[in-house]
Amino acid sequence: MSHQLDLEGVLEKLVIIQHFAHGSKEYCRERMIGSEKDQGNAEFDNYWMWAKGIISSYILECSVRVRVLLDTVSDKPEAQEITKIDTESVLGLSLGNVVKGNFDLSIRESCNKIIHAKKVVPVWATAIDKGIEFQYWSGDFNLSGTKGNDEWQITLHVASWAKAVERFLERIDSIDLTFYIGQDWYYSG
Repeated sequence: MSHQLDLEGVLEKLVIIQHFAHGSKEYCRERMIGSEKDQGNAEFDNYWMWAKGIISSYILECSVRVRVLLDTVSDKPEAQEITKIDTESVLGLSLGNVVKGNFDLSIRESCNKIIHAKKVVPVWATAIDKGIEFQYWSGDFNLSGTKGNDEWQITLHVASWAKAVERFLERIDSIDLTFYIGQDWYYSG
């Protein structure tokens, strides 16, 4: 039997991730985070903690559950169909940029990178409102680590990644590929 994966809970987190990424600039503009009005950068420090804490926790949790799902069905007839759905789910989206290394960012590979990253850093941007510069989370995370002796680094476009994983889970659910996940009788023998 596999783990119970709570894929509905994963979908909920994916929506929150996308909302957080798309709303960061407006949230920070309203509070003038990281601006001259942010005395001692208290607002920036708090927002940095929330952005990194919430987003890195959610993308890690979602990645682990997706990878368990993929590993659970890797030796089942559904494996080829899931690989095809992985490819289709990223169409029209950029999950990120490979800065160092030689690999493509499929859903499976991006989940691996999220799980195995040794360094995880939110990327900040600046904008100006009424002549005052402020900072906001750009929606990207820089991730880096090693695979064997090879170093890798990516810039993950978090909202696009979450949208692709959302598409992926909805597609495999729509054709009942997750129906048997967690059922004892499906894995016996």
